[in-house]
Amino acid sequence: MNKIFNISGTLLLTAILLLTAACSSDSSNDVQPSPTPNTSQEISLIPTVWQMAEASRATTFDNAAALQGEGFTCTAYDANTATPNEYAGINAKSVTWSGSRWVIADEPHHWPTSGNLDFFAYMPKAGSLPSYITAGPTYTATSSPSVTHDVTFTCTSLPMTNAGQGSGLKEFIYAMTLGQNKDNAGAGVNLTFQHPFARIILQFSSSQENIQINTITLKSIKNNGSYTHSTGWTPSGEATNLVLTFEGDAANFVANEVIGTYLMIPQTWSGGIDVNATWNVWDEPQTKTVSTTLSSVTWQRGYSYTYTFTVTPTDLTVNTSKFTEQW
Repeated sequence: MNKIFNISGTLLLTAILLLTAACSSDSSNDVQPSPTPNTSQEISLIPTVWQMAEASRATTFDNAAALQGEGFTCTAYDANTATPNEYAGINAKSVTWSGSRWVIADEPHHWPTSGNLDFFAYMPKAGSLPSYITAGPTYTATSSPSVTHDVTFTCTSLPMTNAGQGSGLKEFIYAMTLGQNKDNAGAGVNLTFQHPFARIILQFSSSQENIQINTITLKSIKNNGSYTHSTGWTPSGEATNLVLTFEGDAANFVANEVIGTYLMIPQTWSGGIDVNATWNVWDEPQTKTVSTTLSSVTWQRGYSYTYTFTVTPTDLTVNTSKFTEQW
């Protein structure tokens, strides 16, 4: 997306970074209805996706329509063993929205007469995982010092350009619900999907004529890593840059317009950023790049970081402040 602004004379571009903190009061849960349990004690599912109402997502799985359109994969395991034993044929089954209810493939599936089940679900579903998920997702169980349940997967080469990410990038999300039985979950197993990645949002706080933003670069970010539900992320590999290139039409940026939403592997980031802009002085193009380094910030899984750029007409500088926001 290209944004161009017109002004003559010396110019000042002030890019003020805002990482907004606190949970939004506009956040809500999208809960999908489940089939009404019947006398045969059929297992039913109630998937939930945490949703921020005020911002667009890097995921296609953030609302009721998307969830119903895509579906997900679910497996049930015996909760009382350190071996991931699948239960009752619910083994990587496709779960789809049909006839105003969630349908587990090859149903019906019924609760055991005794004992508990663990449920592991993820989306995009099996066969449609994004290419950057290169190992897993895997549900694991160990017995030392007690039975422990976990989820692991590996991320390789998460895209680091606006063209590679873009609005169509699919985010991997998962849910793990433990210790379910016909008594405590007879009305349906609640599957609360989690965002294992961090989200980065870029936007401008105002418009300005006659300035063209050529590139914005977030420097030294690791885009490989392994994830474990119980302990979080271990980033790996060499750091690279997220390079955002703007070219094309001459439309102005609109105040508070989101110009990009990106997934990041959670990590400690030193905050190096370059802003390159072009403008005209007496019909002569002037181009300048400004670099700044922020205080170190730890991007956390399930949190969103919003960078807001404010443009003013004097010279090109970068000032920053930071906050966090739960996703």
